[in-house]
Amino acid sequence: MWVAAAAVAAAVALGVVALPERGEALPDAAIPLSPTIPADVDPAIRARLLAEGDLVLAHRLFERQQWAAFIALNWPVDGEGRPRPALGDAGAPQWSTWTEVYQIFKPDGSAPDAWGAKTRSLPLADRVQGPVLEDGDATDAPPIDSGDARILHNLSSTQRLSVADEVDQAFSFAVFDQNGNPAHYEMLVNEVEYRFIVDNELFHAGGLADYIRRNGKLTFPAGRFEGNRFGAIELKLAWRILDPATDDFSRYLTQPAYVAGRVPGGPAAWVPVTAGLVGFHIAQKTETSPQWIWSTFEHVDNVAVDRLQPVKTADGRSVRLRPSFNDPDCEWCPVNVGAPVGADGKRRTQVTRLTPIPKETQALNARVQASLAEAGSVLRFYEMVGTQWPTDPAAPPESGAAFPGAVANMAGGKPLPVYLANAVMETFGQIGNAPADRQQRATSTSDKLVFGNGSCMGCHYSSPYDFSWIMTKAQPRPNAVGEASQ
Repeated sequence: MWVAAAAVAAAVALGVVALPERGEALPDAAIPLSPTIPADVDPAIRARLLAEGDLVLAHRLFERQQWAAFIALNWPVDGEGRPRPALGDAGAPQWSTWTEVYQIFKPDGSAPDAWGAKTRSLPLADRVQGPVLEDGDATDAPPIDSGDARILHNLSSTQRLSVADEVDQAFSFAVFDQNGNPAHYEMLVNEVEYRFIVDNELFHAGGLADYIRRNGKLTFPAGRFEGNRFGAIELKLAWRILDPATDDFSRYLTQPAYVAGRVPGGPAAWVPVTAGLVGFHIAQKTETSPQWIWSTFEHVDNVAVDRLQPVKTADGRSVRLRPSFNDPDCEWCPVNVGAPVGADGKRRTQVTRLTPIPKETQALNARVQASLAEAGSVLRFYEMVGTQWPTDPAAPPESGAAFPGAVANMAGGKPLPVYLANAVMETFGQIGNAPADRQQRATSTSDKLVFGNGSCMGCHYSSPYDFSWIMTKAQPRPNAVGEASQ
């Protein structure tokens, strides 16, 4: 058996392992344009590829599944949430019918908004009043509680920055685009996860604590390939405010949105804007991947562009394309650090990608983007940065003196790849060379020099709630006995 395994490993190293006959695993197989989210990869194909030692082709299986999920999640739907006939049709994306995390975890631990409700609650926003509509197009903004506009109140993908911080503080962990506006973030869950939280009363601290006492731990429902049965799915989105004087709106998936701002001479208020999608995380709990499947996508203009390419701004001017979060004329600017205030009073973060998108993933992106362009979809301006999944779900986490295990397998499951970071969502987690014991969330006691970058599994494994950080948002109910210390 060892000889056979060694032979397979040698064949893989030489690149001579035969491609499987099943089309779903072929690296060049077309990804269907469909509004159906794939619940998991085919476990039989996954098992065969792993048995053959072909991790590269197994990885392509997961990349294809996540590209299909990204397309389905962004498929346009009508006012009743039904998929439009074609991907290029007008309509809000399918994920917009999902529930936002702030609608589930209320500051007072009260019951979440009903799934699919026509109106919604608003996030707690100290010193921010109701919407103030400015003259012009803003008067056409959807009602703020209707669910037809995004409520963008988070200024950080990881820190506790809210609208209050946007109004009053110095944005110490916010990311700013080259227009000087902060990126905004939001998190959503699918109906399977929503029902699991509500049915088990996990939306407040007391209910969550009771569940843990009864069951020992929290485990979300897992998706199954057979029958395409969905499990828990979480999304995290990143947005930037589009400026008609500098941005080509046709290159973005856009949504009407409200952000906290100040009306000249007045108090802080919700102000309508047009937001362009710049980052998209997908996390799927599945039977093949109990540590979840993680993928992340970005807008192609985030950090690098062809600066000779002409584009037309929303107000009709012809300009050259520029990166949204990087100034290519400032090669000496420090990257991925807090942005200082410039001479014009604005902040601009110099964002770069420390780990390049692999060539084989770039090739996949190009094929999918060509298909999306043929379908007339704006999704052609988005690219997969990467997909992370557990190659050995039974492998326990490693820590302490284990090297490089405490770096490469700190989450357990032996993730592939080890690192995965979205440039505008894990900007400050891209560290570069540093001792292993000084990496973010380090479990290694070694001081050996390693390359460090963001990792979805590496970040989420430390959550006590089955790799989900959203559960830490459960708040105690006022005067509830036994909940004060939760």
